[in-house]
Amino acid sequence: MSALFEWDLCNCCPDDLEPVSEDGTALSHQVPDDYIISPETVLAKLNRINVHKAPRPDDMPNWVVRDFAPLLYEPLCAVFNASVREGKVPSLWKHANVLPIPKVNPPKSIESDLRPISLTPTVSKVLEAIVGSWILDIVGCQLDDHQFGALKGRSTTHALVDMVHHWHKALDEGHSVRVLCVDYAKAFDHVDHVILLQKLKSYGVPSFILRWMTSFLCERQQRVKVMDTVSDWVTLRGGMPQGSWLGPLIFVTLIDDLRPRLLTHKFVDDTTLSEIVA
Repeated sequence: MSALFEWDLCNCCPDDLEPVSEDGTALSHQVPDDYIISPETVLAKLNRINVHKAPRPDDMPNWVVRDFAPLLYEPLCAVFNASVREGKVPSLWKHANVLPIPKVNPPKSIESDLRPISLTPTVSKVLEAIVGSWILDIVGCQLDDHQFGALKGRSTTHALVDMVHHWHKALDEGHSVRVLCVDYAKAFDHVDHVILLQKLKSYGVPSFILRWMTSFLCERQQRVKVMDTVSDWVTLRGGMPQGSWLGPLIFVTLIDDLRPRLLTHKFVDDTTLSEIVA
């Protein structure tokens, strides 16, 4: 068990990144009317909560949030709008239980055969989904068309069909194909928050969303949980929690600059480069 807790420190907390810091003020910002969250939006999302998912760090069962949605949605809506307006995310919403999920069965190496999936508070994920939809509306049309991961209407099937089509077409025309498969090492754990916020700003994300994102990323804490045993809390300097709503979207935005001249197919942190050789 101690080896798993050491795995958390070694794999999820890189110390080579510069952490971001909040402004320190709690002044309200003017939020355009289009970005004011409606009670109906909150109620709809609460009603769609999956009650079968594992408990979160706040120990609030998902069924409580869903079944009591008619009583909770208006107060939560007020909290959500205040969070966006003031650019503050409650500290308890930035806690995560990390579950070591095996990549292979049975896992043989703690370092390479386990994937850290973060369970964050359900209420936090509801607000993440709302803010994430705003970010996606802004950056979605600017992202590489060859990114097939974390975007609605795209999947591994689309990526594979497009790859095979280009490869077979080249072979039918008498050419050869060279393929290079690239996988980022510890991709989600090494997201630089400073670079990320600069990238979002360059894509035209409004300042009030950037301020909220800064608070969302700042001083996140996590611990490993195996059955009923948990490790100590660790404060992160960078990275994005796998299992969060924003994680995949933020990551594909961060790596969008990877646009080589070769035929490229991306699926989140997996990239395939294809060269047609005459």
